[in-house]
Amino acid sequence: MKSAAQELSVPPFNVGHMIDGSGLMNTALGAAGVDPSCLATDQLLHQVTAFHWLARATSNSNLRLAAAWADRFPADSITAYQLAIPGGDRPIRPGGDGTPEFTRFCVTGLAATMHKSTGTAERIIADALDLRHRLPHLWQRLCNNEVDALDCQTIARQSRHLTLEQALEVDRSIAPMVGRWSWNKLLAQLDATIIRVDAENVKKLADQAAHDVGVFMNQSNEHGIKGIYILTKTPAGIRFYAQVSRIADILARRGHPGSKNERMAAAIDVLANPLDAVRMIAEDTAPTLFDPDPDDDSLFPKATSHDADTETTDPTASEPAAPTHDANAEQDQPDDEPAPDPQDGGGQSNRFPRVDQHRHLAELAIAAIGQIDPAKFRPDATLYVHIAQETLRAGLGVTRVEDIGPMISSLVADWLGHCNITLKPVIDLNVDMTPCDAYEVPRAMRERMFLKYPTSRFPFSGADGRHLDLDHTIPYTPGRPAQTREDNLCPDGRREHNVITHGHWRRRQPEPGTFLFRAPRDGRVFLVDQTGSHDFGCGQFAQHIWHAAAPTTRT
Repeated sequence: MKSAAQELSVPPFNVGHMIDGSGLMNTALGAAGVDPSCLATDQLLHQVTAFHWLARATSNSNLRLAAAWADRFPADSITAYQLAIPGGDRPIRPGGDGTPEFTRFCVTGLAATMHKSTGTAERIIADALDLRHRLPHLWQRLCNNEVDALDCQTIARQSRHLTLEQALEVDRSIAPMVGRWSWNKLLAQLDATIIRVDAENVKKLADQAAHDVGVFMNQSNEHGIKGIYILTKTPAGIRFYAQVSRIADILARRGHPGSKNERMAAAIDVLANPLDAVRMIAEDTAPTLFDPDPDDDSLFPKATSHDADTETTDPTASEPAAPTHDANAEQDQPDDEPAPDPQDGGGQSNRFPRVDQHRHLAELAIAAIGQIDPAKFRPDATLYVHIAQETLRAGLGVTRVEDIGPMISSLVADWLGHCNITLKPVIDLNVDMTPCDAYEVPRAMRERMFLKYPTSRFPFSGADGRHLDLDHTIPYTPGRPAQTREDNLCPDGRREHNVITHGHWRRRQPEPGTFLFRAPRDGRVFLVDQTGSHDFGCGQFAQHIWHAAAPTTRT
């Protein structure tokens, strides 16, 4: 039975495909003219490329060698004597489902030769076997030196808990992206794929992790500074951070001289006294809240029914009615207590005037605070959640939360249960919005561009989010109509935007969603599209592609 790697026609591992490691090492260490300070600028870039390929070939070959080493020591090669004695050799399978077993003792020899610990060598073998048997498309690209070993090992380890069938599905989705997407984007896509193929288990793990929360404090350092570490659900963490930022901004408006970090730390101290925090936020929201209108008696305590009875008089009477006395009551009254004063409001003794005053003030404050809409005390914190139609139909799957990444839908549903939800209509991205003449990008067009391209289009960039700049592919010229349009905009990070505008990087968009970039030093050409970033080099073919993509005059 053929393995998945054999079906993909992975190059056989033999001496003909090996690199002469000793020759490369001697060339790298002792060749004349390698001193970087003696090289021209373009030669420096060529050296970077050469040594990058050398490092990739070395690390990839180590993985292939580790897999071949495990093949030399299969589990059935262990002798009966070793299996019988305590502490003898045993078969192990450190890789995932579908990988072969090998002898435990063989790891030590490889570890010593690699100058690694036994545990590290065992993990390297496990990575190699996972790639060969569970991620065959990625293994093929590794054998062709198209990708870096470290990227492949990370994917192998994060998918090791999956079944063989699930791992093969991850391989089909992820393998084409490795080496073409930035590291952060690749990990986010890997997480989303694992959620998609193993949604039930991911949901179970998320439910378990919900109990691993708490607030922790570390030891104070020698300067008297103590750290606080909070583990909580994402929406609660976002709201708390937003509230701290809100109070820090209020402190700035009140003249706090410290930096933003210092004001954030001071805000924690304010929150430690809830009354201080409530008063500060309330005064900032409604400055006159604690100075009520003296003519407005709605904030004062309402009279009780007993008070109303005692204060009601006959409107026809010209004089107050004379108080009546019960002779029996006077006889039953103890001698050591004074008679009640008929003028003290129904005969109740006012023995604690300060307590009563504070009670009235508390009632006044509570009534005042009660007039505030609680929503005004909540900080502005927004979660943008994108849910695919497939997830809605299945009831469980991947949702994408901006600035957080892919999450299991059951977890996001729990988050949204405690938030104000705003549903936005589906935007048809197949039809471009009407162009405009102004340089500024309209809000609706910016929203559409973010939905089309949530990440930067610069080669191998990891920048993402709504803070990206939208730059005109063909530089804006005042007076020309319809220059701000979707097929003439490109999302970039701020530094990437600057190097294109002022650093002599050049960019073209031959068709919507496909971007070409040309470096200023050596003329290296990069293509970026929905499949990732591709380095065309700086040869004649790359220059031909660049010139063929020159923009034509728009009529």
